[in-house]
Amino acid sequence: MQRTTYFAIGVATTLFVILLANGPNGFLAQMDQLRAPFGAFTVLVGAVIPASYAILAWFAPMRVLRILVTAGALGFVAAQLLWVPMMTGDALADGAAPWLQGYGAIHATLLAVAWNRPAVWLFAVAQFPLVATVEYLASGGDLEQSLLDGIGALVTSLILTGAGAGVVTAAARQDLEAERARAEAAREAAERTGEREQARINAVVHDEIISVLLAAVRQPVNETVPARAQRALGYVNAIRGARTGDAEYPPAQVVAALRATASAISDDIIVKATVTATHDIPAPAVTALAEAAGEAMRNSVIHAADPGEPVAIVLAVTVADGDVRVSVRDDGRGFSPRNVSARRLGLQVSIRGRMEALAGGGSRISSTPGKGTTVELWWRAEDAR
Repeated sequence: MQRTTYFAIGVATTLFVILLANGPNGFLAQMDQLRAPFGAFTVLVGAVIPASYAILAWFAPMRVLRILVTAGALGFVAAQLLWVPMMTGDALADGAAPWLQGYGAIHATLLAVAWNRPAVWLFAVAQFPLVATVEYLASGGDLEQSLLDGIGALVTSLILTGAGAGVVTAAARQDLEAERARAEAAREAAERTGEREQARINAVVHDEIISVLLAAVRQPVNETVPARAQRALGYVNAIRGARTGDAEYPPAQVVAALRATASAISDDIIVKATVTATHDIPAPAVTALAEAAGEAMRNSVIHAADPGEPVAIVLAVTVADGDVRVSVRDDGRGFSPRNVSARRLGLQVSIRGRMEALAGGGSRISSTPGKGTTVELWWRAEDAR
């Protein structure tokens, strides 16, 4: 929000300078009435620096912008104080007012946006005596007009200072609420991860451990029992590692975790899997992929079609050594990604944010209105990148 405001002020200042450059109250007509170095200085602090924010707003660090705003405001006040001593004559031609006087409100707004502190109001209040005094001395002693212009500068500066402070305060509150919502979404995601992990453990106990034990007590003992028992022990070790945060999933369990995620969301989701890996996959990668894919599938179930309308959702999983690819596709209504708010939590936190936080992780979301949506997720080990 601050960068957008800086940009808007920069554009407005540029237009202001273009419109008011000429005429007796314009800086072009008054430059030769000021000593040469000082005249250039007034243009720098009064017009060039504020106008430059139209460009600087998009790439300069916020700290640099804040320093530049502060320096510009101090320079502007210095230019006001030095205006009369730096004039080449006793008064400006045609009784004109100093061109600088109309730009104080711009600096007042910039200070409010940069700092949003009570002290910035001092600049706005100071514009009344500065503008009135400088204009009275520089334009030939018209006290009434000088006081009126001073009051006008005060009112304008106060209004724009309040507007700037209000914009920044509202943006800060919005950011705080968004942060709270993201934290809540992350907490709920962690809870869902725990529930799915428990479901995975139950599935391992039922499908692997109990089946191995039953096969072992039967006579004659099946020759596949030792291999099955070794595989079951691998699953148990993976579960133990998950409890300590240092787990690795056998390739088949990667698919099982994603399949369990799909089943928990909808029984209608089609799961396709291709496994060529022979090495285990780190638990953080599996967890992130399952969470992001889960959010993508929930979005498809909720948003891809109206209630009661059929929609096909396919979860495709490819597990290779050091490389896991997951895609969620639906043939629903689709949407225009450009029209989705950057603050939308489902996309920002559970999909993009989670995959970007994972080393080697990434995501891509593509959709077209009327042609469905595809969410692609991937993880690559460091030695495979």
